[in-house]
Amino acid sequence: MGIAMVELDPRESQVTPYFKYLTVEDIPASERERKAVHKTIEVCELRFAGDRQYAPVVPADAMYRREGTRVITYAERFADQYRQFLSGATQEASGTALEELTNYGITPAQLSLCRAVKVYSIEALNLMEGPRLKVLGTHANDLKEMARRFMEDRSSGSHAQREIEELRLRLAAMEANEEKQAYETETAKQTAEVLAETVIEQTAFAHMTDEQIKSMIKERTGQAPRGNPSRETLLRMAEEIVSEGA
Repeated sequence: MGIAMVELDPRESQVTPYFKYLTVEDIPASERERKAVHKTIEVCELRFAGDRQYAPVVPADAMYRREGTRVITYAERFADQYRQFLSGATQEASGTALEELTNYGITPAQLSLCRAVKVYSIEALNLMEGPRLKVLGTHANDLKEMARRFMEDRSSGSHAQREIEELRLRLAAMEANEEKQAYETETAKQTAEVLAETVIEQTAFAHMTDEQIKSMIKERTGQAPRGNPSRETLLRMAEEIVSEGA
């Protein structure tokens, strides 16, 4: 089997990578030794949905694309499948498994047909068009419709989930705002009570003359105010005496 450099279908859900070992001739070593010398390398077979004939094989460390000065290899691009390959695990295709179409009517025979033509995910099946879709034969339209309905239902579900999440966020914001308002209301209430008490005390002395206030202070403390304090000072002294319970 040859090694080829290829450009992938831009709709990559239709491409399923499969990593494996491949023995190839080491040309420089063969020329040096003057006999055939082989080596085993890691390669990636690219399976295109609906194409039974085209399955190019590329070295796992070959360049998939370049991002600036950085080279992205096929092993890095399909990292999950590459890790499965190295660990000896079953390499799983990306996307949603075709078995999820069971509730939409897919049969075991149709599942087998899809795998036979390298269709491994619902996303790949949904994107199949033209000649690639025709390889599904008489089942093409039914399978395509199942995939379409699945994607539509999932899209609707995602939309509904986003609406639910937005509603939750709004409710949380409302609750936080209510807590803030409750705190501000309680603080304002406490402040109002303090002010009310102050007003009451001030009102209690407001009708008294300066001499009456001085007499009250002397009566409560045993000592009259010194000097000639202003009325504001007398009121403050009277308030302090009352608040201290003198």
